[in-house]
Amino acid sequence: MRPVLQRLFAGLLGASAFWVTLGLVVRTPAAVPETDRLWVVGAQAFEDGLYDLAYRELGRFAQAAPADPRHGDATFLRSKAALAMGRYAEALAGFQAAETDHLRVITPGEPIFWQGEALFRLRRFEEARERYSLFLRGYPKSPYADDALYARGFSELELGRAGDGLASLNQLLREHPDSELAATAAYTVARELVRATRWADALPLLSSYGSRYPGSRYLADMRYLLGAAQMETGRAVEGVRTLQQFLATDPAHDLAPTARLLVAEAQVKAGRTREAIEQYQALVRYAPTHPHAPQALYQIGELSQRLGRVGDAETAWTTIMRDHPQHALAGTAGLATANLHVKRRQFEQAMEVARTVAEARGGERLEALLLLGESALQVRKNADAERAYAAAVAEAPAGSLERFRGLAGVGLVAEVQREPQVAKRAYREIIQGAQDAELVRWAKGRLQSLEVRQVPPRETPKALPNPKPKPAQKPSARP
Repeated sequence: MRPVLQRLFAGLLGASAFWVTLGLVVRTPAAVPETDRLWVVGAQAFEDGLYDLAYRELGRFAQAAPADPRHGDATFLRSKAALAMGRYAEALAGFQAAETDHLRVITPGEPIFWQGEALFRLRRFEEARERYSLFLRGYPKSPYADDALYARGFSELELGRAGDGLASLNQLLREHPDSELAATAAYTVARELVRATRWADALPLLSSYGSRYPGSRYLADMRYLLGAAQMETGRAVEGVRTLQQFLATDPAHDLAPTARLLVAEAQVKAGRTREAIEQYQALVRYAPTHPHAPQALYQIGELSQRLGRVGDAETAWTTIMRDHPQHALAGTAGLATANLHVKRRQFEQAMEVARTVAEARGGERLEALLLLGESALQVRKNADAERAYAAAVAEAPAGSLERFRGLAGVGLVAEVQREPQVAKRAYREIIQGAQDAELVRWAKGRLQSLEVRQVPPRETPKALPNPKPKPAQKPSARP
């Protein structure tokens, strides 16, 4: 609950307690009227945050003294206790009734303001906005004006009226710069501008936030947003520096993994590959279960391979498959790992990884089946190769490159198994339908060789080079 509730009725309690104490000067304690006792106990309980006690005792007071001058104040304070207890509908009814009650020690217009508060908590945002607006029109100098602007802004944001919401919060910042709500309002404005990718508009507010609100609990968040905004507005060097300061100050912050990803991406663009790897490694080390961890691991693998550190690449990609098997990058990492094994002529290991990827039945299944078939063929596991290529042909879309590559594999297996007619049919289908010129030339060569020799060779024919795995989609690290 906002600090506004903590400011309730300091004046009310003081005035009423004084009034009762004055009566006690000429009475013995036993002569204190029950209604006075109920009033003091209820008001003090509210001040102490004992809202259930305040609600009960003030209710008893209102029933016992319907003509008491404090009746309206007690009912109004009881409604505030109901609000604090989460009994919003009851609080709303009390605040609505209070508009016609005689209230002695509240600021003008408070019933309207508190109706807005109850409506906001009931998630009746349109009605809440109307109450706050009415209050602000009638009582612009009220001590609750900053609260009303703040709450109206959030009501408008909840209604999807971002422009109005930002206008209300900016009005709060202009007219009440020293409000205890200003820091949160400024953070909210900056966050909404970032969400709308209005980076240039957000930058001035982000740049000055630390000096304007040095004690804000949002300082770290705003430093992160400042770094992101600097990057988005073409100030990459400043952005990296700001984000590195953020990471040095708040390494365990929820936004730290995203900040590391942004810094790493900038370093890759600047050609600082080793520095980028260090950031990715830090992300995985400090936040191994973060949603960005698989992306960081994949980039570690890709960049390590670029530097010739094949072992590091394999370790990173294997970690994705082991620790994040359901992630979209698991299949891509598996294909990259299998291709590493193929390059090292570790065909048994390549088969194992490719089979795992294929069995996951993700978007990489066809590529994995083709790689499985190629690896199996190289170690003369012809039955495995035949099954993999046949599955690829059956599952690939008609006319697709994957289908014709599968047919090429079918032909190669048929040659090895001395089934020339099966091989010829596969090659002729490639020649007649494939759009890939290199594959067509290869199939013509295989077919011509079979026509000339009629008898297939005993050695394993060489398959087409397996293409590199498709590049992984890089999810945006932007907020």
